[in-house]
Amino acid sequence: MTTPANAVPKITAVGEGIFAVDTEYLRPLMDASHLIIDNGRAAFVDTGTNYSVPNLLAALASQGLEPGDVDYVFLTHIHLDHAGGAGELIKHLPAARVCVHPRGARHICEPEKLIAGTIAVYGENAYHQLYGDIQPIDSERIIEIEDGQRMQVGSRVFELIHTPGHALHHYCMVDAQARLIFTGDTFGVSYRETDTSRGAFIIPTTTPVHFDPEAAHASIDRLMSYAPEACYLTHYSR
Repeated sequence: MTTPANAVPKITAVGEGIFAVDTEYLRPLMDASHLIIDNGRAAFVDTGTNYSVPNLLAALASQGLEPGDVDYVFLTHIHLDHAGGAGELIKHLPAARVCVHPRGARHICEPEKLIAGTIAVYGENAYHQLYGDIQPIDSERIIEIEDGQRMQVGSRVFELIHTPGHALHHYCMVDAQARLIFTGDTFGVSYRETDTSRGAFIIPTTTPVHFDPEAAHASIDRLMSYAPEACYLTHYSR
C-alpha cells in the first residue's frame, strides 16, 4: 500500500505537537489516530484499520516528516478499530516499534483469534469490508508495556499506565508535564455532533465480553488523579 500522490491529509491540530488524524472508520469523525510530533520525532497513538494507513502516512508527510521519523506506534488496546491497521502501517515505518499491553502482544503477533472472533460477529464479508486483511507483526518489533513504564517521543515523556475496564489489555498515556492523557476507550467516546453549550457529552463504552465496570471506575479514578487539562479520546479526540 502506498500513499496516493493526491491524498489529502485529514488532520486537525488539537494541541501542541498533537494532531488528530481521521481514520474514516465507518464514517468521518468517528475514529482518530493521534500523531505526536516533537523535535523532529513522531509517534502514532492507535491506527484505525488497514484502510486508514494512507491517511496516517499523508498526515505525516503534511508535517514535513518521513516514515523513518516515527519511533513508536502506541496501541491503547487491540480492538480492531484501534489496532487493525498496525501490521500494515508498520511495514512503512522502518524505525518504529509497536507498544502494546502484555495481554495483547501475542494477538498482534498471531492475529488468528482476533480475525476469527471478528468474523464470528460480523461475517467474513463485513470483516474484510471493515478491516481489510489483518497483518501480523514480528515480535522483534513489539514492546510489551509494563504499568508505569515511561517512553519518550522527542523530548516529551509519557507514563504508560494499565487501565483495565473497557478491556483487560488496555493502557493510557499520561504526559504529566503538559497535563494531558491519551485515553483510548477508557474515558468513553465523545462525538462532536453531540457537544452542547455545557460541553462535551461523553458516553461510556461497554464492549462485551471483557467489560469490567468496577475496574473501569477504578481506571477512571486513576486517570483523574493526574488532574488532566485535556484528554484525547480515540472516538473522537479532545
